[in-house]
Amino acid sequence: MKASLARRLFRTIFAIGLLNVLVAVVAVEFIYEDMEDTILRLEQARERAFIEQRIEEARVQTWYTALLTALYVPDGATAEMPEIFAGRAPPFFAEVNVGDKAYLISVERTAQPPGVLYMSQDITLMENREDALEAGMALLGLCMLLFGLILARLGTRRIVGPLHALAGHIAGIRPGTPFARIESRYEDEELAAIARTLNELLDALDAYVQREKALVSLASHELRTPVAVIAGALDVIEQRGSLGDADRGTVARIRRATDEMRADVEALLKLARRADDDERTEQVDLAAAARAVIAELESSAPEHGGRVSCHFAPPPPSVAADPALIRMLLRNLIQNALRHTRDGVRIELGAHGLSIADAGEGIPEHIRARLAGNGERDVPEDGLGLFIVRLICERLGWLLRIRQSDADGTILDILFLPPATGR
Repeated sequence: MKASLARRLFRTIFAIGLLNVLVAVVAVEFIYEDMEDTILRLEQARERAFIEQRIEEARVQTWYTALLTALYVPDGATAEMPEIFAGRAPPFFAEVNVGDKAYLISVERTAQPPGVLYMSQDITLMENREDALEAGMALLGLCMLLFGLILARLGTRRIVGPLHALAGHIAGIRPGTPFARIESRYEDEELAAIARTLNELLDALDAYVQREKALVSLASHELRTPVAVIAGALDVIEQRGSLGDADRGTVARIRRATDEMRADVEALLKLARRADDDERTEQVDLAAAARAVIAELESSAPEHGGRVSCHFAPPPPSVAADPALIRMLLRNLIQNALRHTRDGVRIELGAHGLSIADAGEGIPEHIRARLAGNGERDVPEDGLGLFIVRLICERLGWLLRIRQSDADGTILDILFLPPATGR
């Protein structure tokens, strides 16, 4: 399964936005913590300096303010220690939570008079503001993520939208129809360059198609003329009535080869044209067409008489197609089966398809691959029969399937898509 460019772009843009949010939140948190720590340390230093100036003698002293509690204990003296200072030896500086209160506690020695100064500052209000700031940053981060999600979606559409439009223009180009040029007035220079390149390719393809059509028209005249001359010469020879039995057999073989050459030329010329060029469509009775082809083959090659058996499911099916293509399809299928087996050939015709079976040695692997559409599409050098069958099926939109191909014989199925309708 191929990856989607739109999804990759969306994930990339969103990942960039997410990374920016994380960096911003972490940076703000770090800066705030650093500012808070710096401010508290400076305030503690000023308070400590202020209190040390008021220590006049070596005795236990206590100071209280709205947010500050200080206790001085000189060396060698004892004092009833508040719980918040208990067990803390100098030097000590940290934030301590007691219940729902937060305190910044500092324990340091004093120089003159020597002793220990305990200080506790209530920083609950500042911690509450920090919690509120963190909640606000979390909410802001979520909003930024949502905004980034929206921007990623809009940005992806903005980038991929023109690509979808370009793909739609390309998808509208159909073989067998004049190539419509792609709109090249895109805002993005890269897309405009792609459109211009595709239009140049379409110009080259149009010129190639025109050359091919001219070649087909030329071949239509150049190939039919010598075949018609040969057929006319055979008619003149036969009308003279001067041929012996051996000569008449030879002329008959030449006529059969000429008729087959004419049919092959007509098939190739018709299949070489575009689908909308001189295409006749009418309801064709497949059973009647099969009988006519069999009769034609048996009359041109008496040795084939009685070798083809037909089984038609009532009512006789019919399809909307060019009668000439149907005749070519049936003739090449039956001829190919007759050439590759000495036994009989069986044709079964139903409402939704037909099958033809023979008792030959099977179809070679490379020809099976070609019929399945997996091989090259060049004109084969090992016979045109099945190649023409494949091209006709592609033209009619039918499915050619090899049901069996082994030493016991070959069974080819052709499924009508859409199904044939009974008359």
